[in-house]
Amino acid sequence: MKLVVNMIMGSMMASFSEGILLSKKVGLDPSVLVEVVSQGAISAPMYSLKGPSMVKSQYPTAFPLKHQQKDLRLALGLAESVSQSTPIAAAANELYKVAKSYGLSDEDFSAVIEALKAKSQDTA
Repeated sequence: MKLVVNMIMGSMMASFSEGILLSKKVGLDPSVLVEVVSQGAISAPMYSLKGPSMVKSQYPTAFPLKHQQKDLRLALGLAESVSQSTPIAAAANELYKVAKSYGLSDEDFSAVIEALKAKSQDTA
């Protein structure tokens, strides 16, 4: 159960990170995005707890990024063992691996947004 829940959480955080960065790029206030997401149909405590810090590029560690990536890796192995396709989790796992390569292993898993920031700069 823990692996499945953490697989979902890791994928949600990766997608949330994309949304924060996209909102900035198109001229929206990412703080307002966090508020809207936190109050809407997709509300989850993680968004309101992590979002404000992410907007400020601060990642106080509650769940280290290295543990999130490990759980994603283990969940992908579990899924493979029962022939369950998990392409979204696989993509998220790759992003967490990139974040680890940037030295963010001991930061909170919300620091995965930094890997996306770096990818955006590489393609700019």
